[in-house]
Amino acid sequence: MKLKKLLATGLAAIMVMGLVGCSSSSNDSKETVDKLQAIKDAGVLKVATSAEYSPYEFHKMVDGKDTIVGFDDFVVQEIAKDMGVKVEYEDMDFDGLLGALQADKTDIVLAGMTPNDERKKSVDFSEIYYTNSNVCIVKKGKEDSIKSSDDLKKLKVGVQKGTTQADYVTNTLGITDATQLKKIPDLMLELQNGKIDVIVTGKAVAQINVQKYKNVAIGNTTVGDEVAETAAAAVKKSSDKQDNAEFIKAVNATIKRLQDSGDMDKFMQEAIKLAEEK
Repeated sequence: MKLKKLLATGLAAIMVMGLVGCSSSSNDSKETVDKLQAIKDAGVLKVATSAEYSPYEFHKMVDGKDTIVGFDDFVVQEIAKDMGVKVEYEDMDFDGLLGALQADKTDIVLAGMTPNDERKKSVDFSEIYYTNSNVCIVKKGKEDSIKSSDDLKKLKVGVQKGTTQADYVTNTLGITDATQLKKIPDLMLELQNGKIDVIVTGKAVAQINVQKYKNVAIGNTTVGDEVAETAAAAVKKSSDKQDNAEFIKAVNATIKRLQDSGDMDKFMQEAIKLAEEK
């Protein structure tokens, strides 16, 4: 009997060890998803943007269809082409873009976004693909009214919500009552109506908007040079479930190609022309 019990106990122990081994093997076999390959398999690159920021991205009727166009669209179409996939847009408010990325509602964000330290805590960024100075938009005749960033403290300032300009005005200059709106066109109307004195934004954006709205101009000085507007693509950080390393590498390869060929500067000029025709 003792021998039978020993054999039974040993068999049970072997079975338990076998189950544990199978379980461990099963867990080990759960491979981390390669984001780049997943995008290629789907045939679609899901892009989140905020299409009220020309010339970076804006809506335009193309062949009778409302279409998102602009500088970032030129760039992302090249990224998608190099990956062999199509682009699918998700248009939303600027301050909701990174949340959508974190929630896996999109693969990548291109929206003239500056890769500052705060954003880097939650997402990864590609190499910078465009650099642009910050300027002030004022009413015509007021071009010389702002000599330095400190002059902004005496004025009613407007900025786009969620941008680096908003962070600079609020946290660096300490202007806690700045008007923060979700869209540049809304700020332009506030300026025209005298509800704000100045809009702080990127130079390329300012150049387009002063042509679209009456009685406004770009001030004769730059501001916040230490936080000059730079643009990079944002992607979700890699995790034990998803590896984004090859995805970022592919995005950076396209950016380098466009910069080396001179196409990046060409795309900005083409985007400005598109916005002027709007």
